[in-house]
Amino acid sequence: LIELIVTITLIAVISVTIGVSVSGMLARQKEKDAEDMKATIESAACVYVEINDISGNTSISLDELINEGLLDKDLTNPLDDTTLSGSVDITWNNGEKTCAYDFPGLDE
Repeated sequence: LIELIVTITLIAVISVTIGVSVSGMLARQKEKDAEDMKATIESAACVYVEINDISGNTSISLDELINEGLLDKDLTNPLDDTTLSGSVDITWNNGEKTCAYDFPGLDE
């Protein structure tokens, strides 16, 4: 009986340890997916600027990028499963453009 209790306790401890590790790994993967999506959105906005020969500071909505075919229609935030919206800010400094999107829930 004691051996059975010890075995069950060990299995429980191992299960909890594995569960915590897997949940942490999933959270890190969601954050990486969000960072990748942010980079994709910013790249699409920079391509849009090049295609349309825009040279001044401006904002480009995600809807506009979707309508141009530069982004998929399904922009779901991997962190909280909400639909992404908003715009990408394009700024120019000494002839260099910067495309920045404020991704909700992503700290950078």
